[in-house]
Amino acid sequence: TDARGRDAIAREVATATTATTVVRTCAAGAGAAALALLAPEHARAAAEVVADDAADGGFLQGLLLILFSEIGDKTFFIAVLLALQQDKKAVFAGTYGALAAMTVISVTLGQFLHQLDENLPFETSVPWDDFLAAGLLLFFGVQTIRSAEESKAEEEEEDAKEAVEGLGSTFNDEMALIATTAALVFGAEWGDKSFFATIALAAAADPGQVVGGALAGHFIATAGAVTIGDVIGDYISERVVAYAGGSLFILFAVGTLVDAFNK
Repeated sequence: TDARGRDAIAREVATATTATTVVRTCAAGAGAAALALLAPEHARAAAEVVADDAADGGFLQGLLLILFSEIGDKTFFIAVLLALQQDKKAVFAGTYGALAAMTVISVTLGQFLHQLDENLPFETSVPWDDFLAAGLLLFFGVQTIRSAEESKAEEEEEDAKEAVEGLGSTFNDEMALIATTAALVFGAEWGDKSFFATIALAAAADPGQVVGGALAGHFIATAGAVTIGDVIGDYISERVVAYAGGSLFILFAVGTLVDAFNK
């Protein structure tokens, strides 16, 4: 009887938690809708600013999306933990080198999608690459907002600890530390949210600008992780970062759609 009672309570708690998450997600969407209805000139202005940035290049989009995607991510904690144990400069070089390589790969894939759209075997005026990019950004935005109530930072940190512990504590030289760090970060970053977000941006915006913005975002996030990453978590709320990042994803998705319809 006690076991059944505990199971019933657990189901009620799970249901309440799910309902709360859904309500908060709907509230975020309702807030955006309310902004569009009550202050359409401001909502339109924000979308047009984002669309103008996408049309002019995409540097700002790349910078902000990478920043809000990487803070509290597994690669962020890998850099933090390694920097506490090893030479900070070498850890930064390995981490940033891997993220820079991943950025180039992501942008290349994004441009492949863009060229594929321009070389379809049939003629069409529909910018499918822009719609695909907007869809990906919207998906990540909703997903990020829905996960704002879930404490994923601790899980990411535990995964990073396991990965770092598997490396050992001694390295033959600085180059060995840089190469090992780069390999670890590259493997952790492959297929991550920022990886696909960069592909989406590169498909809809200027690749050079996206590379520049993404590299700047990775530089700031990595430098912060290596130097003061152990105290950042005490001052920055994971929930705030998630809501802000998700909102940016959605805003940039809207901006991409506005730019697509204006073509």
